[in-house]
Amino acid sequence: MNSNQQISDYIFFYPDAMDTKTCEWIINHYETTAKWQQSSFANNYGNTGTSQVAMDEYWVGSSDPYYQNIKETFDYCVDDYIHFNPGILEGQVGREFTDFRINRYGEGGFMKQHIDAIHHSHGQKQGYPHLTALTFLNDDYAGGEFVLCNDKYIEKIQGSVIVFPSNFMYPHEVKEVTKGKRFSMMTWIL
Repeated sequence: MNSNQQISDYIFFYPDAMDTKTCEWIINHYETTAKWQQSSFANNYGNTGTSQVAMDEYWVGSSDPYYQNIKETFDYCVDDYIHFNPGILEGQVGREFTDFRINRYGEGGFMKQHIDAIHHSHGQKQGYPHLTALTFLNDDYAGGEFVLCNDKYIEKIQGSVIVFPSNFMYPHEVKEVTKGKRFSMMTWIL
């Protein structure tokens, strides 16, 4: 980073990455068919419990419905990010995604501030993530703000994607949802 660059220069926001109809299809399908699990935090030593997070999660694998739509959205955004920041994968042959996790926050749901620099999580592929990518599947809820780097409130726009480094310089959190349900989807790029 040169003296003219800011931490925010490495946060990319794609306001219309996924069309709203696809977002609605994903929500409607998984809301009724997914086997939701209560989310928990993990670190390099194991699962640390649920005191830091109140949400349900479902991991979308390659054989699940809408996987290809989800992958195409993340491919587009991550490839664009890497185009402008080619050093992010320095020395690697390519880039690899973890499975896609859908996050469902009910009223009172939250995720405390954390960073994504963990070696593996919830049975996912092992390796430290270089990037975090997050899709906002809906925006018809109150509260639930996504906050990066302590003070960067990211605008909630249905179908938007945010991509940022998964290191100590990018702590992030989801504030408490006060009304409705908040759905998002994320992946880590190894």
